[in-house]
Amino acid sequence: MVEFRVLAALVAGFGPTVVMTVMMNGAKASGMDEHMPPMSLVMGAMMSGNRRTATGIRAMMHFVVMGTVIFGLTYAVLFTVFDNDAWWLGMFIGLMHGLIVGAVAMPMMPSVHPRMERDATSRSLSGGATVTEEPARYALRLQGCSAVGGER
Repeated sequence: MVEFRVLAALVAGFGPTVVMTVMMNGAKASGMDEHMPPMSLVMGAMMSGNRRTATGIRAMMHFVVMGTVIFGLTYAVLFTVFDNDAWWLGMFIGLMHGLIVGAVAMPMMPSVHPRMERDATSRSLSGGATVTEEPARYALRLQGCSAVGGER
C-alpha cells in the first residue's frame, strides 16, 4: 500500500522543479528559446506589471506554489489513490499533465493573463509593464524550444 507523506511529496515536487528550471535557463543561455518571453514575465506579470516585482512573484509561484505544492502533492495523491508508485504510472501522469497543459492551459492563457495578447510580440510598455505573445496550443508559437518544436 502506498502511504501518503506530505513532506516526501513536497521534496519530490521541489527537486524536479529545480531540474526543470536549470534546463530552461540553460536553453535560454544557449539561445535555443530566443523567441520565448522570459518565464518571469509570463508567470509574474499575471500579478504585477512591474518587471522587478513580476520576477519575485514568479520565483515564489514557480518554486513554491506550482512546482512544490501543487504538482508535488497532486502526484502524491494520485500515486496514493492508484495505490501504485511505479515509474510507468508517474510517466503516464506526466504525459497526461503535458497533454492537458498543452491542449487546454496554453491556448487559454490570453483569456486569463492580463498582460498577454493574441499575436502580440514581447514588448515593454510604459512603466516597465510587458505584453507577451500567447503561446498557442502546445506552445507552437514559441519557435523551436517548445515540447514539439513548433515554428511560426
